[in-house]
Amino acid sequence: MLLFAASSLALSPPPVPGTLGLPKLGGLSGVVVPTAEEQDWMGEPDVVPAAFEAAPALSEEEVAVRLRGFRTATNRQLLDIAQLDDYDDELAATIRQTADFAVPTTMPEAVITFFSQGTPQFIVAMLLACTAGRLSLGAPTPSDALVAVAVFAFWCVQEWWIHDKLLHSEDEWFGEQVHGGHHLLPYYHVSLDGVGLAAAWFSAVAAIAAAAAAFLSVPLAPCLTAVGAYTLCGGLYEGSHFLAHTRVPMRRGGLLSKMRRHHMMHHIHNDGYWLAFIIPEIDRLFGTGPKPADVPRATGRRPDRRAASL
Repeated sequence: MLLFAASSLALSPPPVPGTLGLPKLGGLSGVVVPTAEEQDWMGEPDVVPAAFEAAPALSEEEVAVRLRGFRTATNRQLLDIAQLDDYDDELAATIRQTADFAVPTTMPEAVITFFSQGTPQFIVAMLLACTAGRLSLGAPTPSDALVAVAVFAFWCVQEWWIHDKLLHSEDEWFGEQVHGGHHLLPYYHVSLDGVGLAAAWFSAVAAIAAAAAAFLSVPLAPCLTAVGAYTLCGGLYEGSHFLAHTRVPMRRGGLLSKMRRHHMMHHIHNDGYWLAFIIPEIDRLFGTGPKPADVPRATGRRPDRRAASL
């Protein structure tokens, strides 16, 4: 996850065994019906394989094996937890203890769920603190606008780079493993970075800005603007990523709808592509935004994902 982490970076606390590194969150209930496109992705196998044999307890490794096994055995994409209820109820019960699958289905529900979590609350508090600090130094100037634009451009590139090079790294490391757990879960789940990660990440950014002001004689005003703009970008990422994993209806052709489809293709079609988020077009800049028909369906480590399309 990005703060990046598209749902989980190495700065977050180590996962409890069996949790896939994802926090347990409160949410809202609701019965939903897959769209026609989702039904196509989920597929309809000729024969539904028998469920895995029950085990006394499922370890994190067993959970991962069974989640991969579902996709392999059924040749279906895993979008909704209900698919596992019909296939392996023990697995479904286990992962329900580690993640919240009662995703919002309306925008008001989504707003309530999102802002009830610690991470958005921390981001709002930090953004307000930066804004108040900057205004205490005088009215904003054109320089503040230039700083904000530069920070936004940096965030978009950083967002793609961390997602591609770290969270989908060729090498196994904690951040890659936790993000892999995010990908293994059914697509529709409440997805937010932990407040501990957000606090550590943005506090580090603030510390860098403070050091620049103290030791490099950089004026404090643009430093506060930079931290505020960076925090705002983090909030935009968290909010849009959260919405992308819900069933909230979105206007066809709108930015949020485009973000969701872009991210869904990353999860469902080929996770070597469609890595950007706030500005999906960034993928075109780095050659990771092809037409879906031009790349095979594949998930896994980069050599398996991208080599297949070369």
